[in-house]
Amino acid sequence: MHSRVIVIFAILFWVMGGASAEAASDLSGKLSLFVAGREQGIFEKAVVKFEKLNPRVRTQFAATEGAEPLAALADGSADIAVLGRTLKPEEKEWSGTVVGWEGIAVMVNASNRVTDVTTKQITDLFAGKARTWDELGGLESKISVIHREEGKGVRPYLEQQLNLVGKLVNGKGVVEPDKEAIRIVSGNLNAVSYVNLSTGLGNVNVGVPIRLLSINKVDPELSNVSSGAYPLRRPLVLVTKTPPPPVAKAFIDFMLDKEGQKTVLEEDFVPLLVTK
Repeated sequence: MHSRVIVIFAILFWVMGGASAEAASDLSGKLSLFVAGREQGIFEKAVVKFEKLNPRVRTQFAATEGAEPLAALADGSADIAVLGRTLKPEEKEWSGTVVGWEGIAVMVNASNRVTDVTTKQITDLFAGKARTWDELGGLESKISVIHREEGKGVRPYLEQQLNLVGKLVNGKGVVEPDKEAIRIVSGNLNAVSYVNLSTGLGNVNVGVPIRLLSINKVDPELSNVSSGAYPLRRPLVLVTKTPPPPVAKAFIDFMLDKEGQKTVLEEDFVPLLVTK
């Protein structure tokens, strides 16, 4: 009886595995992705996994220098464009699918007494309207804003979230990458900056003396980013023509599935569903 069960499972495994391989081998063609920004690492890893599952598909990355994502879709140089925002109402000719999120953390020194701020307080802080920490519940000392390089990292998304594009207060210097901002804030009691939330949490967990501020009494945690409770987040949106080409549709489905979501997490972004 035992050997019979093993044989049945072996047959089922062979049938299911064979069907899966056959389905994968049916998909063929080329796929061009337009990706610019810190999320490129996600899709560089993802296309390797996707091509392994679909060996008759060849993927390439479209040139991004001087190009616009939606223009690349329109002229056919890209099948999928990755945006860090949702589509606008006037962009209704395109289809957008959110496949993950990036949380943006406001980072202070671990000895700073401030632990929670409102969205308005953050806006005032980075706009230069709040100048001393006692205005936010901390000590009576001058706030030292450490900015990130213009147009890079999380800076443009922070500006968009707080409606501060072109309005950020002049800081005490501009630093890149995340690890340099973390180093400066960890050594300066009055410093404040902003960082990829997952990266910030990783540093907190290994004992780096920084704190990620709660916002509107919501903790900066991955589960709160995925649920939308934490306000500083931006989406990873895969945009295609309507309807998407078959290969593009298959790649989007892959990104929504287990392996695609795992890749999002591996690159310090937040999957669609995170539980505590």
